[in-house]
Amino acid sequence: INNNGTFGTGFSVSSIDVITGEQLLDCEYPKGSNTRYLYAGSFWIGAVVGRDTLVSTAATGWSWVREFSPDPSPFGDIIKRSISSLDASQRQGAVSEEDYIMMYTDTVVAGTGNDLDGRTHIPLNIEVSQRSYAWSYSYAEDFVLFDYTVRNIGESQLRNVYMGIYVDADVYFGQSSTGGGYADDICGFIEASPRYYGGCLFWDTVNIAWIADNDGDPVGGVFGEESVPNVTGTRIIRTPADSLDVSFNWWVSNTSAPLDFGPRERSEVGRWPEEFRDFGTGGLGTPEGDRNKYYIMRNMEFDYDQVHTATIGATDPLWLYPVQSLAYNVADGFDTRYLLSFGPFDIEPGERLPISF
Repeated sequence: INNNGTFGTGFSVSSIDVITGEQLLDCEYPKGSNTRYLYAGSFWIGAVVGRDTLVSTAATGWSWVREFSPDPSPFGDIIKRSISSLDASQRQGAVSEEDYIMMYTDTVVAGTGNDLDGRTHIPLNIEVSQRSYAWSYSYAEDFVLFDYTVRNIGESQLRNVYMGIYVDADVYFGQSSTGGGYADDICGFIEASPRYYGGCLFWDTVNIAWIADNDGDPVGGVFGEESVPNVTGTRIIRTPADSLDVSFNWWVSNTSAPLDFGPRERSEVGRWPEEFRDFGTGGLGTPEGDRNKYYIMRNMEFDYDQVHTATIGATDPLWLYPVQSLAYNVADGFDTRYLLSFGPFDIEPGERLPISF
């Protein structure tokens, strides 16, 4: 976990743990298995400020955009706490067996790079306090809780704020993916889960984005030590609003426009019947520039599961017809990434907004 709004080593300066000095694997599960279920993830936030649409992203995954940074050391250093630490100072105030506390802002402009419109980063002027918690107990060892407080440290109201968690998984065994293990992932979305109570069927809204290897990498048809049969997911569990507009979008990025693909709804259909948005890149997948990133965070799409890409027909009433030369390759696994996003909120100057996932 890094103090620039990202998690995983893919968007960090180093894959060495600054606290222990050990080499890190990304989302290794179970511990000691030498598997990885993550390349990197990052925090996105966008809002309307005055008459402008602005988005700050910790990382995008396809261009060198880093729009969050901590204070210079030692003020911006990560704080570690643990209820099981032998160090009394680390135990004080600890919530879990592995607490990481950090703070970063989007106010640094230098070195962030230009967006699709050719302009440099324009800050929202927010400060993010982030706390993450992990446990080893049998009932809690398969999740990490991320707790954010987003504060408006500027002088302008942030209107129609949307936030997103971007994940690029790259699921495979070992330290490096020389065999292309990153290129056969599949992802999808679970909106609701069935529950039975008193003899009746109910549906719980869960809104879980998930990603996995396409077949778990069996060896000789058998799952063994070098297999990756598990699934990671992301779920929003706390916001200050009773109801949310949730969106789930996935795509595969490519510098060749015809190969840059993601599910897109037709014009004037879906939960938000808006006109079709042309990203201006020639591709259907990667949202570049603040305006496109903001659009995809608020588009209210629940993209179809990746494995269904080749089943979308030319006359489908909701979805655009996928590029057929790419559809089957995408459906059976690709270098996929997703964005789970939610909103809207308004944040007044000085106001704090709590978010957990």
